[in-house]
Amino acid sequence: MKIDLASLRSYAREVYAATDAYLVSLTDADLARAVDLSALGLGRMPVKQLVLRALLGNALTHCGEISCLKGLQGAKGYPF
Repeated sequence: MKIDLASLRSYAREVYAATDAYLVSLTDADLARAVDLSALGLGRMPVKQLVLRALLGNALTHCGEISCLKGLQGAKGYPF
């Protein structure tokens, strides 16, 4: 498989810009609005809590993946 890095980077920049624009556009009322995530077993929560969980969860997931790969290569996985 051959990947066109220039196109991938361009796409990534557009996704980052669209995400930033969306997050900046959210008002306090938008962030306080409750969403029902009962289908996922999470109940109701404010949008701000959902965004925070998503951002932190994503960072923690990547940290775990990196730690695993480092451990598989004989390095110390998690720096604690």
